[in-house]
Amino acid sequence: MIRTLTYGLLGAALVLPISAAAQTQASSNTADAEKDPVLTAMLTELHRNQSQLQLQNFEKPYYIEYRIDDVTQYEASAGYGALVGEHETHRRIARVVVRVGDYKLDSSGERGDASLEVTSIDNDAMALRYALWAATDAAYKNALNNLTAKQAALKSVQTPPQADDFSHEKAVVSIAPVAHPDLDRAAWMQRLVEATGTYRSDAATKDFAAEIQTSEGTLESRLRTEYLVNTEGTIVRKSGVTYRAEVQAEAQAADGMRLERSYSVSGVTNADLGSAEHFHNGILRMLTGLNNLRLAPVMADEYHGPVLFSGGASAHVFDELFARALAAHRPELGSSARTVGPFASSYHTRVLPDFMKVIDDPSLTTFDGKPVLGAYTIDDEGVPAQAVTAVDNGRLLSYLTGREPIRDFPASNGHARAATAGAATPRVGVLHIESSETISPDELEKKLVAMGKDQGLDSVYLVDTLSGTERPRTLFRIKVSDGSREMVRGAQLGDVDLRLLRSGILAVGNNPYVANTFGDIPSTVIAPPLLFDDVTVKKAEQRNDKLPYYPPPQ
Repeated sequence: MIRTLTYGLLGAALVLPISAAAQTQASSNTADAEKDPVLTAMLTELHRNQSQLQLQNFEKPYYIEYRIDDVTQYEASAGYGALVGEHETHRRIARVVVRVGDYKLDSSGERGDASLEVTSIDNDAMALRYALWAATDAAYKNALNNLTAKQAALKSVQTPPQADDFSHEKAVVSIAPVAHPDLDRAAWMQRLVEATGTYRSDAATKDFAAEIQTSEGTLESRLRTEYLVNTEGTIVRKSGVTYRAEVQAEAQAADGMRLERSYSVSGVTNADLGSAEHFHNGILRMLTGLNNLRLAPVMADEYHGPVLFSGGASAHVFDELFARALAAHRPELGSSARTVGPFASSYHTRVLPDFMKVIDDPSLTTFDGKPVLGAYTIDDEGVPAQAVTAVDNGRLLSYLTGREPIRDFPASNGHARAATAGAATPRVGVLHIESSETISPDELEKKLVAMGKDQGLDSVYLVDTLSGTERPRTLFRIKVSDGSREMVRGAQLGDVDLRLLRSGILAVGNNPYVANTFGDIPSTVIAPPLLFDDVTVKKAEQRNDKLPYYPPPQ
């Protein structure tokens, strides 16, 4: 018996990036769809419901969408130089959207408009069709109820909707080959095992091996093939695989402060992960950095002044603050706002210095020789991805949109992205922060030190890596007298917000950093180092734990 699942049950399911490389071979011939048993079953059931689905005395659906997410995940884990385990899962989930009404006003709303079914992984046509039939029936009944409730709610609000409920988009036919993982599992499992034991086996780390309390790693291979059809004529199959190998280590400082560092490599091909030597050297840098942090002094006096953010730290800030603000979301009924979020009223206003520009370009598959995980060619509503200049000369010119229009943006620009079985909502793909005025890393640091001297400061700060927008993971104090660096731990930042991005950037580096986010909805932010005029750096409030009572085994 096939059972219907609620969206909440699968909201945390894994999603995999769609490899742009695979999409370049996509066919636009509908005959190729007929060769795929999954698409054939989907189209058969879609056409049947399109012609027959209607309850007596109620409206027919004007739009039906079927999406099946086929996900295979492999994961191996290791710890302390030994294999912990490995497992592989494979599942398919069907997601059905039914809309009643018309493009201007339909049944969609905050409560959701989809029904989910776990379905067959063995291409049995009848099993696939039964799952789609059951989900369609449930989604249609919900849509009728939602439309009635929405029409009633509109009678009680003063302000009419500012945009249509759904956008007209051109039908797309794109049948890409199904991707096949090329990961050398045996070789990478061995690398992972060795990496988690590096702290005690390598000569470079033997002096502090006893200080490492945790050393664990994971190897992941994720394959997602997405099938999408709708009653407008769109037929899409897209498929991609990504890999990540990551090792985390933990230690404690003498005062009991817990410290953690990690090193990871990721990509869309086995070659992207690099060589065994490259991975080993990265692990050594991570472990050495953790030990240096363990020995570093604690942040003491509160600081107010110029702070330099590395490209990685800048990318993290833009990902946390800026990327989410660019996504267009329909406001609640009765609202006169264009969208929701911090940029709701910022259209055509300055959000960055006038020498800065922000483009989201999902077609960018590599940058400076590095793989870009956020790349895709067709979004999860079947709309071709577009490069969007969101900010130019510091002013907000556009939002990232899906098929849910907002005022002044009636169409999708191909940025609706979905987690497995989740709703497609506007998200960044490959966000590139640019500047018309840049300087070299040396000039940037000299400018930081010069500003400190001008303000009568003894030291200035460099944030190398960051967690959230407040907690530096790697922070350096730079003496203005001689430019020497000292690592500092236990610090917290203040005033890192959109106002700081709008008015506090004084200089931009010419060496951008590629920050890939590997997760449910993969994305990439490419950002340069940024010099800010005034950031607060202070001692973080945290509880330190007792040290172990006796040493680890030798």
